[in-house]
Parts: sequence; structure tokens; C-alpha cells
Amino acid sequence: MPTPAYLTLVGKSQGLISAGALGKESVGTAWQMGREDQIMIQALTHGISVPGGAKASQRMHKPLIITKVIDKSSPLLNIALCNAEILTTCRVEWYRPAGSAGREHFYTMELGDAVIVGVDIALPHCQSMETAQFTQLETVQFAYQTITWRHEIAGTSGYDFWQNEGH
Repeated sequence: MPTPAYLTLVGKSQGLISAGALGKESVGTAWQMGREDQIMIQALTHGISVPGGAKASQRMHKPLIITKVIDKSSPLLNIALCNAEILTTCRVEWYRPAGSAGREHFYTMELGDAVIVGVDIALPHCQSMETAQFTQLETVQFAYQTITWRHEIAGTSGYDFWQNEGH
């Protein structure tokens, strides 16, 4: 089973958007001590492509898309979307099993000059046995100007500046 990743978000206008997102008032019994000011990511997708090959055209960064439970940050994410708020911090921390140590932070993705470009909310069918184990979820899409990848344990990193005209 994958280990959740955690998102820290700071908006230029709203400040720490992820403040209290994993607190008891926000997510009830799912709260996590020490991670109260982060958003727990249930799923994440992101991609970069070079249509036609490296010599034929420029690279295209697709939106980074996360799936998360509805929490304290949900209204603030919608405000950031509606106001095209620049996110001064958009950091995803990835964790993996680390034996007796529990989990270790091994990978980081940071988006620079990010904005939210979409928020979708879903309530699975409440009477369907196929979705009985699911909860209320939302999907958030981020576009950005820069991206940094860091493997915290191995010491490697990469960076790209992506001039997205739609951003």
C-alpha cells in the first residue's frame, strides 16, 4: 500500500492555506500530530511530455493533480482558485517505509509561482457497496512556472523553468 504524501501550501494573500488541515477539527479521527499544517495527499499525478520527440518540439508540463479529503483547507483552495492567487510555497513531501524508524522523507517536489487551475469535488454513491470504503474527496490541479525535484536521501536534484502561457 502506498504511503501518503504531504502538501504545504502558502498563498500570497491568504498565507498558510494548509494551516490546520490535518488537525482534529479538520479531519476528525484522521488527524496527525506533527502534521497539522499539511494536507494529506491520497493520490498524485504529474507528467511532462515532449510531443514529437526531443528535437521536434518543446516540453509540456502537465498540471500536478492531487486527490485529498475535504478538510479545513478546502474552502481556501477554492478562494485561491477563484482569485488566481499565487502560491509562494507549494511543496510535496514523499515518504517511504524505513524499517524500525517507521517512515522517512525521501523525496520532495516544489512548484514555483504555482496557481490552482481546477478543483473538483466528489461524493461517492453512499448506497453502493463498491464505494462503501471511500470518503468525500476533492481533486486539485496546480499549474506552475518552475519545478524542483529532490531525492533527499540520495542527494540528487533537478530543476526546470516552464513558461506556461496559460498561467
